[in-house]
Amino acid sequence: MHLKADHLIKALEGKTVVSDLSFEARAGYILGILGPDGAGKTTILRILVDIFRPDSGAVFYEDQPMNRKIRNAIGYLPEERGLYGEYSVNRNLVYFARLKNLSRKKAQVEAVRLMDRFNIIEQMDMPVALLSEEDRQKVQIMCAIIHNPDLLILDEPFAAMHPNNQTLVRKLVQHFKDEGKTIILATRALNEAETVCDEVLLIDQGRAVLQDNLKKIKEKFRESLIYVEAADELQSLQDIFGVKRMIQDEHSARLFIDNQVATQKILDIIIRSVNVNKIEVHRPNLNDIFLEVLHNGHQKGKA
Repeated sequence: MHLKADHLIKALEGKTVVSDLSFEARAGYILGILGPDGAGKTTILRILVDIFRPDSGAVFYEDQPMNRKIRNAIGYLPEERGLYGEYSVNRNLVYFARLKNLSRKKAQVEAVRLMDRFNIIEQMDMPVALLSEEDRQKVQIMCAIIHNPDLLILDEPFAAMHPNNQTLVRKLVQHFKDEGKTIILATRALNEAETVCDEVLLIDQGRAVLQDNLKKIKEKFRESLIYVEAADELQSLQDIFGVKRMIQDEHSARLFIDNQVATQKILDIIIRSVNVNKIEVHRPNLNDIFLEVLHNGHQKGKA
């Protein structure tokens, strides 16, 4: 299912939370909506599933506005948990499947299949309120996918998950992608996003600050990065020949290096210049890239 968000604007309690935001999500691709806490990610997803109506702009699904058929083709994992705590795991799954127009028989078959897949079959008759936080997250994910949706919208799917179950969620998302589904996920877990996403949309204060294919983004930010921790003042490192730009905290700095300059020479200068506690060289990962983009955006805002 192709989704297009067109110039979305949304204010909550007098504050603009989503500001003139446009993007598309395509079938067979995973779009990550990323950003710090308070960036507007959850509000965007709530607009996409028609919980919130935008103050301006619109969302189109296969060039159509939201309708009953489209709503039943969406699977949504909310950030806040929407399970019935007094209901058993099985009853929750069947209930949410029935809301999506599955027959009772089909709902039960799918519930058993998913409980087995998520290793929670032994707790099928246990009230959800008695489950661990991680198992409740599993049940919430199962409720989102039990009707085999064409569009899967996930808010923090990796939250409360141990590594083994994060792997399970990654495989699940990849399976939906391989079936030609459209997947949109919002997460703070940039390492997970880097693993699963094809395209990313970085949000800050309700605005898109970076939006592209993930491979293209990493190609754009392909220069080496030196991470330094030191007790000394680090500002002078900015002036080293070959340092293109620097992001500095109180006792650490990230130096983006021109690949035409020998990295070892720069390392030698750094070690002579400051009392180094820790120094590392690597290619920028998604977290490094986003820190730089957000830093540059905030610096421009101060200018």
